Order: sequence, then C-alpha cells, then structure tokens
Amino acid sequence: MLNWENYFKKHLNRKIREHLIKATSFCSKRDSALDLGSGTFIESKFLIENGFGVVVAIDNSIESKKLAQIYLNNKLDFRNISFNEYYYPKNTFNLINAQFSLPFYGKDNFTDFVDKIINSLKPEGVFVGQFFGVKDSWNVSESKLIFHTKEEVLNIFLDFEILEFEEEEKDELASDGNLKHWHIFHFIAKYKI
Repeated sequence: MLNWENYFKKHLNRKIREHLIKATSFCSKRDSALDLGSGTFIESKFLIENGFGVVVAIDNSIESKKLAQIYLNNKLDFRNISFNEYYYPKNTFNLINAQFSLPFYGKDNFTDFVDKIINSLKPEGVFVGQFFGVKDSWNVSESKLIFHTKEEVLNIFLDFEILEFEEEEKDELASDGNLKHWHIFHFIAKYKI
C-alpha cells in the first residue's frame, strides 16, 4: 500500500487531473466546491483560480496539515479530518471532486457515505473522481479499501446524467516504485434531482 509521505513528495508538483479540468467546464455556477482527499491542494487551488467562491478541502493527513499553512486564504476552507468526520451539508456544492480518494474511505458504511456526498450536491452539481475496480491488484482479502464492479459503479449514478465514464486497466508504477495493476473507473456526472 501507499507510503503517504512518499506520495506527497512525488505529487507535490504534478499536473492538475484532466478529469477535473473537464468537469469544471460543465459547471455553470461556481459558488462552492468540495475537494475530498485534497492532498497537496493542486486541485483545490485550481478550483479557486477557476472561479469557485469557496472550496472546502478535506484531508486527514499530517502532510496536508503542514501544506495548508501555505495555501490557506479566505476561499479555502481546509478541514484536517477524515471523510466520515465531515458533516455533508445538503444542497450545497456545485462541484465535488474526489480524485483517487473514494476507495480509501473503506468498506464500512460506504453506501451511506456516497449518499451524503450526493445529497450535498446542488441540482445540476457535478461529481468527478474515480472508483477502483475489482481487478485492481490492491484488491486482496486484507485490504481496507473498497472495490467495485462496473455495474455497482453505474448504480451509484442512477440520479445523474453521466457526462464521461471510462474504465481503465493498466500496469504502471505506483508512487512507492512498485509495479501495480490498476483497475479504475473514471467518472464525471451531473446530479439531476
């Protein structure tokens, strides 16, 4: 699994995730956004620079807490807490960004967690991120992460217009330098309720 300190060092100056760039193009309103697993704040900064009035960034890592001191301003509301500690206010966000963070919530009460995310979107709000597929090499019996089939992921988006959906499988080095088989579902979806 990941060594978070190494992950942060490797990702400190990476490019903004393309899926988020695309997702923002579908946001006609930009009052507020939620960045789940904000890490090095690359995506949080991008959202602020692209007109979002307030960005709530959540990450429970020590590394994020240290970096937050550099980036905090009146538009960035950083919470150094776990996903399950956050109160997801209903009908609040125009965009929710979850770049490679959702699987790390774990298996316990995952459906309730996703329901909270969905309920905190405004109508026409955009949800962007990834789920890990069952063929991912991290999907072993002792893993604390959650993995999904394609059907399970699509069922999450019954109340959404799916704007982009891509299943990806590849062998690539993870941030720890070890070869990993990735099975990922990338999504951009607009809430229709």
